[in-house]
Amino acid sequence: MPHRRPAEPRYARLAAQLRDEIRGGHLRPGDPVPTESALTDRFGLSRFTVRAALKQLQDEGLITRRRGSGTVIADDTPALRQSFSDLREILQYAASSSFLIQDRGGIRLSPAQARDLRRPAGEAWHHVTGVRRMAGATEAMALTDVFIHPRLSAHVPHLASGHETLFSQLQRLAGVRVATITQELQAVAATPAQAALLHIPRRAPCLRILRLYRDPDGEIFEMSSSVHPGDRYSYAVQIDGQETTP
Repeated sequence: MPHRRPAEPRYARLAAQLRDEIRGGHLRPGDPVPTESALTDRFGLSRFTVRAALKQLQDEGLITRRRGSGTVIADDTPALRQSFSDLREILQYAASSSFLIQDRGGIRLSPAQARDLRRPAGEAWHHVTGVRRMAGATEAMALTDVFIHPRLSAHVPHLASGHETLFSQLQRLAGVRVATITQELQAVAATPAQAALLHIPRRAPCLRILRLYRDPDGEIFEMSSSVHPGDRYSYAVQIDGQETTP
């Protein structure tokens, strides 16, 4: 008999809902967290469930108890705290920030870029560079280089800055469909150019996130490489335990 995966606990689902509201800017640092009574009425859950969800968020550092103010959104919440497990969460990531295109043009792939793209070095691709910022933030959250397949040349000039991801724009403009996204994380040191743009020390620790977007035929049509300062990004993965049967 196949093993049925247990449903996610109610408190975890509530914590995820509140976490999304914090990520999306609906709850800002210093804002009061809704009371247990208010959350109980809003979601139709028991106080025990609500209390467990709030404890999880407090353990994650997203909320804190402040004397005279009760429980509030933590001031030291990272600029972005993300957990990616599907396309919806990547779109939520984009919705909670904005991407400003700084330059676009043609490029010949360097050996390193070609290796990441699984393409020949020297091949002509399109290159878009920009910065990503959270709403209301003065410092950039990340520097991003995007490489776009030459078959999509006609649509590159129409890509726009804003909350919509570039791959979503390509889906809308060119009709290309994202079938799979491969994500790789790497610890790197900021180059002098990156340090100057991000206002951080040279060789400061950063997180590089490389994403490869493939169409239904398995061909990579977009690659993005984003460099985040270590103190402006937090990445979380939830791993569910599952019993195995012999």
